[in-house]
Amino acid sequence: MDKQIRLIGFTKKEILETLGDEFNFYPDKEWVYTLRKYWWGRRIKLVLEFDNDDKVIAQYVKYSYGK
Repeated sequence: MDKQIRLIGFTKKEILETLGDEFNFYPDKEWVYTLRKYWWGRRIKLVLEFDNDDKVIAQYVKYSYGK
């Protein structure tokens, strides 16, 4: 069973303490964390969107292939 963590309402500081920075530029309004990489190129990413107060307003998982 997959664990789901709700990050809505967290501040950027709290996200950094929980997940680390993973090459995210602090002032950006969208941060991306790689959750899993597969050898054939598939990646699963967590995307966090922030409001003007630097609080998470949306989170979703994005699937991609390649870079």
